Amino acid sequence: MTDDAGELVKVAYGELVDIEMYQRALKEAGIQSKVVGQNLDAGLGSALLGSMELWVWERDAARAAATIRRLEEQKGQGGPAGRAE
Repeated sequence: MTDDAGELVKVAYGELVDIEMYQRALKEAGIQSKVVGQNLDAGLGSALLGSMELWVWERDAARAAATIRRLEEQKGQGGPAGRAE
């Protein structure tokens, strides 16, 4: 992510598969995002389950959160995987 305007904010955290799904949806919505924590998971295996984070520019945070909520509703997700901030 390259941009010099604004701050980054965390919009979700959870398992890599959920975070990557959110990231794809954000990309389709025209929202840049960054997954943080992939190296920790790869290096330590399953020791850090749910440690992936998804960050966006602050100006996009509300749209990103709404996009993630819609995905969770469509998925029927009520469990602990992939949580919006």
